Parts: sequence; structure tokens; C-alpha cells
Amino acid sequence: MTELEQFFYNADHSSDKWQPYFNVYDRHISQYRNRPITLIEVGIYKGGSLDMWAEYLHKDSKIIGIDIDPECAKIAYKYPNVQVVIGDQSSHAFWDVFLKDKTIDVFVDDGGHFMHQQVITFQKVWPHLNMGGTFICEDTHTSYWAITGGALNHKDSFIEYSKNYIDVLHYDWKQQTNHILENNKELVKDTLTSVHFYDSIVVFEKFGKANMRRIVTDGKQ
Repeated sequence: MTELEQFFYNADHSSDKWQPYFNVYDRHISQYRNRPITLIEVGIYKGGSLDMWAEYLHKDSKIIGIDIDPECAKIAYKYPNVQVVIGDQSSHAFWDVFLKDKTIDVFVDDGGHFMHQQVITFQKVWPHLNMGGTFICEDTHTSYWAITGGALNHKDSFIEYSKNYIDVLHYDWKQQTNHILENNKELVKDTLTSVHFYDSIVVFEKFGKANMRRIVTDGKQ
């Protein structure tokens, strides 16, 4: 069991996560523990995940939870660095107001899990993610469900949307293009470093474009 998972089980409030997520978190978020950061998570539920992040991260980190349910604003936390904001992640207007003058180190989307919500959230948040930042979208198995606007190979699912960023990573090698590639490239420019796919979770890393400098050696003989 990871330390983060232990914090999850010992949180003051209840929560709901898939167990394999903790290894993904540990792999991608442990690098931020030694300094204050800003972490934002959409989807508060009962508040347990915000407790978890407050225990796991540097004590001076800023932790902001976003939820559409006004009842989430009534949850009391013992951590002074935890803040709750009520808003609709599918609303462009909400993001425009909320993200004004904000910079983010880690963003976790555990919100509504509908395709349009996930895509809008990524498109709005990415420009405000610091270089060296990480964007995580959870519960992407909903990309395969009709009830959430998905289906296998559905062009509007978040999984298919995310797959398109593989082409962005290889942008300089292309011999053809299309509007999807150009639009996605315009959003991330040269900031996207990698896209990681796990069962039900996708991670985007914003560390800048790798310098593809070819190295050739003569060998010892």
C-alpha cells in the first residue's frame, strides 16, 4: 500500500477511488511533494480526497476542490490550505472566471465523467497549467459508455480525444495534416511532453517538447 493510499483510508471524510489509481498518483505526483504547489481537483464527493491531498503534499500547498453540488461548500476541513469552489465544469463561463490569474501545478478531473465535461475541462485548464505541471483525467472508462456520451472509437469520447495528442507529440514528423491535429497543436503548442494511458485514467505531462537531437557515435572499433 502506498503512503497516499494510507492517507486516503485515514481521511476525515469519505471518498471513492479505484485502487490502481494510487500507483499512478505516486508515479506522477510524488515529484511535487517537497515544495508548495497548487493542486485542483474537480469532484469533491464527501471531501475525503481533499483530506488526502492535504496530508500527502507540502503543508503550504494550495488545494482547491471544485464541485457543482452546493452541499460540498458546507464540508468543514481541518486544513487551512483547502478551499472549495462551487461551479459547473461544463461551463466555459465558469472556467473563464475561475482560471483568471491562476496557475496550476497538478489538476485532477474526477468530476462528472461526461465526454463534453472532460474535453472542455482539459481545453480550459491546459493553458493555465504551469510548465512542469501534470493533468490527470480519471474514470476514462466512461468513454466507452453511451450514457456518458461515449462508445468504442467514438470520435467525441475523451479517450479518442486524448489519442489525438499522440499525433501532436509527433507533429514535426508529419507529412500530412488535418484540422484536428492543427487545433490540438495550437492548444498545447510545444508544451506537451507525454501522454500516459492506464486503465480508466489518462495523464498529460507539461514539461516542454523534447529536443530530438540525433546522437551518432563512431564506436570503439
